[in-house]
Formats: sequence, structure tokens, C-alpha cells
Amino acid sequence: MPFLAFDMEIAQPVPDGDLLAQRPGIACAAFMREGDAQPVVLFDPADAPQWFDPATHAMTRAGATQVMDTLTAAVGRGDTIVTWNGAGFDFRLLADETGRHADCAHLARTSVDMMFQVLCDRGHPLALDTALRGMELASKIRSVTLTDGRTLVIDGAAAPRLWQQGEYRAVMIYCGGDVMGTLALAVECQRRRQLSWISQRGRPSQMLLSSGWLTVDECLSLPRPDTSWMTNPIQREDVLQWMTTADTPTRTEPSVR
Repeated sequence: MPFLAFDMEIAQPVPDGDLLAQRPGIACAAFMREGDAQPVVLFDPADAPQWFDPATHAMTRAGATQVMDTLTAAVGRGDTIVTWNGAGFDFRLLADETGRHADCAHLARTSVDMMFQVLCDRGHPLALDTALRGMELASKIRSVTLTDGRTLVIDGAAAPRLWQQGEYRAVMIYCGGDVMGTLALAVECQRRRQLSWISQRGRPSQMLLSSGWLTVDECLSLPRPDTSWMTNPIQREDVLQWMTTADTPTRTEPSVR
């Protein structure tokens, strides 16, 4: 089953704290299927204003539903959705913006969230760029060109500020870069049957993938790692807590084969 990498950017800046509790909205969403040359990014407000609220510059519910329908169609044709922190962030954001919490929870549980697997296996999260460098893959996009020709450093926090300033193309390029990195990482780790990185203390670390990448549901069956050395470890249940508020699914989603 081919991987379909998925990533989104938020539309509005959020102060320190829970990003999703403040409903920042969706700026854009990117997809890239294994074997494709370039990602697909939805939507450019300049080309598809019907999907955006002009007051917030965020996707409308109809636009967010189009994103979800793209994911549902991919699962229906046999693709495996792969994300980096999708179970805790992207799918939760999509659930809030579509109002279809149970459907999004189902997609999340049957997807591969590589960072969630690291958390379940090692007891701590990991940055995407750290994983990319550890696997000797191209790093995340660090700078973008603005409409006036200037080059600006960009990261996840800067992206919504640029979006609000109308720098849609720059943010879409950044989002597309993240999804390219996510797909490259998923494929390379699956091939090598391991994920390697350098810890914050400079030590080589690795996570073996003898069975390959696991779905979120499959990760919940992994033995719990020893986190006694951590001050405030993140619990796997905390990441998925938003799913417990899900309503009954509006329709039956295709199962991942």
C-alpha cells in the first residue's frame, strides 16, 4: 500500500499555549503520494476564494471538508496516510474545522503517525527535522521568498503570521516542503527498518522498525517505555484525548487494507 503524506498549516498566530484550543483555523493542506514528483497543496486563496473566510483568511467548513474528502478517497483506493504528529495535531484541527470528529478520529487511528510511534516506543516526542537529519535526508524548508522579493526565515510559528499578511504562496511552499520530507522519511525508514537520529546530548539514537511503521491503533499495543527519568512525560492517551469527544461517525469510512 503506497504512503500518502499529509500536513497542514494553521491560519492565525496563536500565543504560547494549546494551539488547537484557540481554534486557529486551517491555512492550507498538503498531500504527496508515494511515487509522485511534487506535492499537491490545497487551497490558494488567490485562486479559490470560495473556500476561505475573508475575515479570518482561514478555510471555511466547506473547504476543510474538501481536505477530508481527499483523505477519505485516498484511503478508499488503498493508500496509507502518513503524518508527523497528525494524530495529535492535524487530524484534531481537521475535526474541529469540519465538525466530523468521529470520522477524523477514525482516519487518525488507521493512519501512520511516525512521531506518535516514537512517543509510544521511546516515551518522548521528536522533531521532524531531527529525524530528517538523522536519516541523512533533506532538511525542512528554512526560508521562503516573499511577494516583494525578500527572503525570510520561516518555521511553524512564522507561517500563520505570513498567511495573515497575504503571503500565501510562501506558506504553501513551506507546507509542501514539510509533506515532501514526511513522505521521504516514511519511505526511507520503512526501507531501512529503522529510524535514526542524534539526541539533544549528541548521542546517536535509533528506533528499530522490524514490523515497519504501525498505525496509531497498533502503536497503542506497544509496551510502555520507562519514562521514570523524565520530569513530566507526555502520555500517549493525552495525545489522543480529543478523540473521546467524537460523535457517532456520519458514515462508514473505507478500512485500510
